[in-house]
This record gives sequence, structure tokens and C-alpha cells, in this order.
Amino acid sequence: MKIGPRVSAAIILCLLGVLFILPQAVLHAQEKDIQKLSRDMLWFNDSVNLSYEELMEGNYKWTAIDDSYFADEMDPSTVHAAWTRIKLPADLDERSGLLLEYIYGQQIDIYIDGERVIGQSNNYPFDRNHILLSLDQEDAGKVVYIWTHSSDRTVGLSEDAWTGSYIDLSGMYLRDGLSSVLIGGILLLLAVLIEVTCLFMTRVNTRQWSSMMGVIICFGLAVLLYSPTLYTLYPDYSEILVTGFEAALILLLPLLAYCFEQMIGPGPGGLINKLWKSMLVYIAFCMLVRVVNALTGDVIYAFYEFLTRPVFGVVFIVELILLTYFAILEALKGNRKAYLLSCGSGIFTVAAVVEWILYYTLNWYDFWMIKWGMLAFTVTLVIIKTNPLWGKHEQVELYTKELEVFNNELQRSEKIKIISELAASVAHEVRNPLQVTRGFLQLMSKQENLRNRRYVSIAIEELDRASEIINDFLTFAKPEFDQIRLINLAEEFNHIEGVLIPMANLEGCVITMDVPENLWVRGNTSKFKQAFINILKNSIEAIQGSGEVRVKAYSRGKEIFIHVQDTGIGMNEQELMRLGEPYFSNKTKGTGLGMMVTFRIIEAMDGSIEYSSEKGIGTEAVIRFPSGT
Repeated sequence: MKIGPRVSAAIILCLLGVLFILPQAVLHAQEKDIQKLSRDMLWFNDSVNLSYEELMEGNYKWTAIDDSYFADEMDPSTVHAAWTRIKLPADLDERSGLLLEYIYGQQIDIYIDGERVIGQSNNYPFDRNHILLSLDQEDAGKVVYIWTHSSDRTVGLSEDAWTGSYIDLSGMYLRDGLSSVLIGGILLLLAVLIEVTCLFMTRVNTRQWSSMMGVIICFGLAVLLYSPTLYTLYPDYSEILVTGFEAALILLLPLLAYCFEQMIGPGPGGLINKLWKSMLVYIAFCMLVRVVNALTGDVIYAFYEFLTRPVFGVVFIVELILLTYFAILEALKGNRKAYLLSCGSGIFTVAAVVEWILYYTLNWYDFWMIKWGMLAFTVTLVIIKTNPLWGKHEQVELYTKELEVFNNELQRSEKIKIISELAASVAHEVRNPLQVTRGFLQLMSKQENLRNRRYVSIAIEELDRASEIINDFLTFAKPEFDQIRLINLAEEFNHIEGVLIPMANLEGCVITMDVPENLWVRGNTSKFKQAFINILKNSIEAIQGSGEVRVKAYSRGKEIFIHVQDTGIGMNEQELMRLGEPYFSNKTKGTGLGMMVTFRIIEAMDGSIEYSSEKGIGTEAVIRFPSGT
């Protein structure tokens, strides 16, 4: 059974879906003893830096938070700092924990009963944090205070706080970014497999495969490094991870356009070519600004951040829209590769546009659709590149079968050549003594008594059978005809039917003829009858019990087609392949010469014969001759 590339792509997507859903389902099954805690918050603008001591001394109005608050009421335009207050339950055990999901801030300080248990800060733009605290019975009923500060627009605890078994919370702790880690890892593994495959491929378009591999690597790194799981597990390498994430997104701009150019060409007026070159200029400018910012001690960091975030978003969206548009233009011209590419890039573009709009309109939003858009686009690229490989694989299978047929024909031709040479030299030498022996036996049959005469008669019959075999050998060795004339198929098959009806009646089968009067071929009438008597005799003998042998002839173009179909026991594929070979026969007393001679006669008349058969169903022979008229 063959599995096409589209089916393979669907299987990959299903497996990825299982990988994404299964871990979460397993982890949720463990969350039955986990309790959600309510929280209160205070917000401040960037100029306020309220310490824990000042918070305790002051009298502030706390706001109870629910999920709708962030979406409907909070205006984050001037909010850059916040305090969050969480009341711990009174029934904690020794192995409890507190999970803070999606806590935003570049600076985070957490206090429990006046003691700072966590203090962390960073100067890189990634500010999505997951924090898991270990609690014991002494912390029961205490209040947790969390200070968050960020230069970005998001700050505070956007999701719920959870308490419960530390082991169960650990599963939730890693769950959020697990799908991103899996998808990113699979994409990177796919890129490696593509590179390894290219090493073993000849006549491969290196630019196409390399550009596709580059795009998939950037996708994999972007999805993988966006996961908060890595920042949680490797906090000391957070700045390196953020740098890798930014580099993957920046490099994706020219690589994506270059990949499109390799797939569908430079575009109208060479615009795709100009697009990826302009992306290189944009990258060079961003790198220059980054170097200047590093040399000046972050003096122009705000400009660099503006250049690599809002400007990057606009550039990325515009590029995707343009590339999708160019792919659609090529698809309308009948380019199948462009059609597939436009489908994948269309999904990717829609996901990117929707996510960017949500990111800038909602107060709290994390990208999740775009990673599935990246995955869909990757599957499209793989389908585009593997389709020709599947075609080549099918070609190889076809050539292998043809080569096997040619080898069988070559072996058959060699056998026939040897037998022809042997038959031509031996048949004449054997025939003469047989005729002399037959003559003496006929004389003896007139003189011998009745008892011996019966044995002499049997001997004469066997000599006649041997003579027929020799005649077959001679026909096989020299199938050319001395007398060639127009043969009327209806007349010949009427005669053949008359010869074979007694045999058919004995076997319990019926012969049905459908041969029009106006069909003519050129050949030798005697050899023609010999060939078709052999074919029909085999069909009759193949029928066990009652059955039918149907003969149908018709004209198509400049050819005459003759179908001989029976309802006999049929043959398997191996027997069909050997049909016509010297000395191959399914009959216990058969020599194989009959079919061998039949094939030679049909070939000598510039015809061809093809057999098809199925065990238990029957066999059909299709013979073609050039039309005689």
C-alpha cells in the first residue's frame, strides 16, 4: 500500500495534534486537588517605585481581579508597575506549592510574610514568566505580595494563581510551553533530516532545498525560543535565548522571500528578488543600530526596540501579504507548485495578521496561532518538494517492472533462438526415419493377426503424434509463410468452431462467436487456424465442469482486435509471465510447444498477443493484427 505525500502530511499534523493535546490531558487529570486563588492588584505609572515597606505603611485601594478586567477595564498606556496580593489557604501541607502563570515583568520581587523569597530582573524584552514556589505548613494563611515592573506595556499577573501539591503543580509549570517545545523541536529535526537527505541525493536543486531548510530552521527556533519553558528551566541563558529568538525572526525575512523566488521564480518585474534583497538591507541597518547602541551604553535602545518590534511587525506582515499575492498570481497561470504554496502561505499570513491585530488591541495576549501557521506552511513546503520525489519513485517502480519484462523477453528470445537452431537441424533428420517406420508398420498391420494389429495401430498413432511435434518444431523454427493472402475472420472462425465443438461438448462448455463478416487480415490460413485452435483448445481444457468460451472480434482504427475469453480456472501472475516459454505447460502431458508455436505464428503475422487472468475467474487473450483492408 502506498501512502501519498498529502496523506503523509495529514498524518504528521494528526501526530502533532496528539503530541499537543495528550500531555495537557494527562496533566489536567492530575489537577483535581489544585485550588485556584483570588488576587488583588495595584497599578502605578513608570515614575512610581513603591517598596514593600511603603506598601505596608500606606493605605491603598486594592482591585479584585477577574479574567474580564484585563480585557475591558485596564488601560495599559501609562501602567509600568504593579503590586499583586494573594491570600494563601489555611490548609497547606508540607509539600505544597504556589504556581504563578503568566506573570509579566522584567523586574519581579515576591514577598511572603515580609520576607523576599524571589528577586529577579533582566534588561531583555522577554517578560513572560512562570514561577513555582515551594510552600510548607508554616505558610498557611499568609499573604503573598508580588512587585512587577516592565518597560513594556504588559505588567502583573494576567492568569490565575494556583496552590496544591508541588508535584502536580510542576506538571502545570511545564505544560504551557510544552507544545511550542515539541513543534519547534520537530521543525528543527525536519530541517536536519532534509539536510541529511540532500547529502545522498544527486541532481538536487541545492538553492531550493537550502532555502526551504533555512526557513524551517527559523520557524523551529522562533517557536522553540518563544516557549517560557526554556526560560524557566535555563534562567541563566535567558538573554542568549532571547537573542536567538530575535535572530530567527529577523533572518526569516530574507529567507522567506528567497524561498519563494526559488519555488515560483523572481515574480513580476523581479519584485520577489528585490524584496529579499531589501530585507537584507533592513537586517544590516538593524545590526548597525544594535552595534551603535551597545557602544553608546543603550542610549538609542528605544529606537532599536522600535525598529525590531513595531517596525518589524509591519514589515513582516507586508512581506507575507506580497509573497502570498505573488504566489496566487502564479497559481492563476496554472502553476501547481504556486497553488500549493499560496495555500500554505495564505494560512500563515492570516494567522500572522490576526495575531498581530490581537496583540496590539488586547491588553494581554500571547501568540499561539502563528506557530500553527508556521507548521502548516512547512507541511506545504515539504509536499511541494516531495511530490516530484514520489513521481520519481513511481517511475523507478515502472522502469523496474519494464526491465523485468525485458529480461524475461530476452531470456525467452535466447531460448527460442537455441530451440530454433536445434529444431531446424534435427527435425528433418528425425522425420525421415519416422516416415519409413510408419510405412513398415502400415504393411505389418495388413499381415499381422488381429491381436498384434491393435499394437501396430497404437504405434502408428504415437508416430503421428511425434510427427505433429516435429511439425510444431519446424513451424517454430521457420514461422514465415509461403502463401500469404487475405483471410476473412468470420469464415476462419466458423471452420475453427466446427472443429472444436465436439471437444467442447465433451468438456461441457459452450463456444460463443461474435465475429463480423467484414474483418480481414493478411496471413496464412493454415497457420492462422493452427494458432487459434491452440488458443481455444487451452481455453476449453481450462474449464472444469460447465463453462463458456467467448470469441469476439472488432476493428479499431487500422487494427483488428480478437478477444478469446473463458470461465476456466485461471492463472496466477507467475504463470502468466511464463506463458509462451519453451516447454512451459500447465497440463500434465503438455510440452509447451503449442503456445510457443502460437506466439511465433502471431508474431510472424505482425500481430501481438496479451494475456490477463485471475485465479478462479478465468482467462482472456487479446490478439491484435494489422487490418488487411
